[in-house]
Amino acid sequence: MDHYPAMVLLVPVRHLTLLLGEDISSLSQPVLIARIKALFGFLGELGEVELRDDTVRLHLRETAPQKSAESAKLAERAAKRARAGDYPRAVELLRRALQLSPTLPTLHRDLAMSLMELGQHAEAKDALIDALKLDATDAWSFVVLGNLYAKHENNFAQARRFYERALELKPGDAWALNGLAAALTESGDSAGAFHRFDEAIRINPDFANAWLGKAMLQLRREQPRESADTIKKMFAQAKVQDARSEPVFAEASKVFLAAESELARSGESEAFKAVETYRRTVELESGFPVEVSEDSLPAQTAGRAQIAWKHRRDRHLITSRQGLPPPISRHIVAHELTHIRLEAAARRGGRNRFFATTAATREQAIRSIAPDIRRLEKQRYGADAIQDVVFQLVDGICSQLFNCPLDMLIERRLDAELPALRSAQVISLAQLTGEAQASTFNPEVRRLTPSRILRASSALNGAYALLVDELTGGTLRCWQVYRKLETADLSQKLWQHWQPRYPTLRPGDEYDLVDEFADIVGLRDWYVWKPDPGDQPPLISDEADPVREGTTNPELLRAKHPAAVWFLLDALQRYSKLSTKDVRKIAFEVAMTGREGLDYADPEKKYRLKSFPGETFSGLQMMCLMHAGFKRLAPEQDTGMDLEEPFLTALGLFNAQPENL
Repeated sequence: MDHYPAMVLLVPVRHLTLLLGEDISSLSQPVLIARIKALFGFLGELGEVELRDDTVRLHLRETAPQKSAESAKLAERAAKRARAGDYPRAVELLRRALQLSPTLPTLHRDLAMSLMELGQHAEAKDALIDALKLDATDAWSFVVLGNLYAKHENNFAQARRFYERALELKPGDAWALNGLAAALTESGDSAGAFHRFDEAIRINPDFANAWLGKAMLQLRREQPRESADTIKKMFAQAKVQDARSEPVFAEASKVFLAAESELARSGESEAFKAVETYRRTVELESGFPVEVSEDSLPAQTAGRAQIAWKHRRDRHLITSRQGLPPPISRHIVAHELTHIRLEAAARRGGRNRFFATTAATREQAIRSIAPDIRRLEKQRYGADAIQDVVFQLVDGICSQLFNCPLDMLIERRLDAELPALRSAQVISLAQLTGEAQASTFNPEVRRLTPSRILRASSALNGAYALLVDELTGGTLRCWQVYRKLETADLSQKLWQHWQPRYPTLRPGDEYDLVDEFADIVGLRDWYVWKPDPGDQPPLISDEADPVREGTTNPELLRAKHPAAVWFLLDALQRYSKLSTKDVRKIAFEVAMTGREGLDYADPEKKYRLKSFPGETFSGLQMMCLMHAGFKRLAPEQDTGMDLEEPFLTALGLFNAQPENL
């Protein structure tokens, strides 16, 4: 069969002229045949070449059936690889398929598409031309060739000709219409471009590229509101088809943020007025003026509200992170104003309370992550480093637990009640969720963070991401990264719990929501609530710290107060010679040693501490060391141990000593 032509390829002379790039009518027949054979040399040795009027007939050699079958299998595998984004493997499989079946135009075209994804544009162009040599009616090859000329050679005139040829062959093709619209955009024909984009969207609403092209043109023509609305419609209607669609949606998110940033910039005056009016409302409702400033704040803390009645002040203080762009800073201020507003409303209804961590809750938290702490110890991390990290992580997750459901409530309210702030809210949420993502997915953070804390934090961040996506129509794609985590189901559970609760929340119910979130993520015993005393507010720190009995037998502990005075005095004397860092180290070691509980009923000295080698301590001594340590580290906090009375007595004795006067 090798000598017998079993297949005839018909090539229109018009098409041949396009491929050769010259008028063939002046060429002699021998020269033309030689040129044609060179053009189709990638197929191997050709059979007879016939010239019949406006058509050239090429006789090709037959491909064996078994080779065709194997080629088809390879092509199928290559398609799966391409859909998954594994383009190098797709190219390898397609090249093998072409060795078996070089006359299949679809293989050349698919090879070209994968080569383009790899940035190998010259080879992609050759593959596309080979595809068109074999099938002059393949509209898709013309589209891909047009994309190559437009995106990688900036030859929009030639690209336009290819797109128009594709539409001649396949009228109404969305890809061809989109490509033509993009070429018209670059040629300055915006009206024609809009018309083609809209036609492509009408024909195929799932087609994301046309939505994105239209939004980009609108943004270029200084129509940011229309651009943002187009992207929202895109996310509502278009679909991610495979890995090749991902860059389109990622770019759409960038265009959306660019549009919203422009809207925030142009709307700064209205947003400023809206937030100032909102501040006056909060001042009236809370009964205190609000002072706003900028300052450096801890990492991932964009704003902070110090509420008047918690600090015995005559005003609320709101601090936003220094250096934030004005629209983001303005949103942060509005967010913190809403925190004050929520607490004021709960206070008026007699339902306000303060979220707090105490020495007792921190001890419980440390106990629950003891295996992770031992893991860090085995990795030979220093005791000081472990202490600092653990305390920061425990305090951080408690703060996140308290704020997450409240922040979700606040952002929903701001979206509904302050439309002038909406664009600033969008770009602010984009930055804040980006910072949360960077922390959540930081390999070092994930390696060092105790599993229980990491699980809760990831779940809470995921739930918040779902809220942000709802507010922005999914355009920021915040949930995209969390849906791949093993905590995705837990995030969904939090979100599904929050959604029906939001419309029915009364003032103060948000605190119940914190408890419900804590139950879901398993942190219910890591904090306590302190009642709001009303008109006689306590003097407490930035993180309210409620009273809690931290002992199993408070009556017995009170009976031991006389002995505790001397143990506390001893602790004060020890700590007076030490730095705060050393005191923290001792308090942490006591908490770790007593993570299974301290037996303060037994006077036997059975506990040892590395900080005091050669010494032993009773359970009551250990509690006094911990209580005095936490009073040194955070004097305004209640340790939850019911040792405050003997501590004050011991402190008086300590201060009365001549060396301390």
